[in-house]
Amino acid sequence: MAWIKPKRMLRAPDSRVTELNDSAATLQIEGLFCGVCANRVSASLNSLDSVESASCDLESATATVSLNGPVDEAALRQAVLDAAYAKPLRRAAERAARAVGI
Repeated sequence: MAWIKPKRMLRAPDSRVTELNDSAATLQIEGLFCGVCANRVSASLNSLDSVESASCDLESATATVSLNGPVDEAALRQAVLDAAYAKPLRRAAERAARAVGI
């Protein structure tokens, strides 16, 4: 069993677009460590107007996005950053880090 270290949860997720065309995009995402995280990233990407559907795979740390219009690479990356999963975990990790003196 791999243990999650608090310092790992304090980092914001980082993504890079590895493929982008008029109908699809693929993002490589660093910082995914649970299924809830992947679901929240998918939901955040799905909230964009130009996104028809998005799914995030935890094992490969990638998101596959089907587009119904043009989308800016920065908008995709911002959607990953805005995914709400980091906030509650970050607060919990900060409390745990303070408790143990990190």
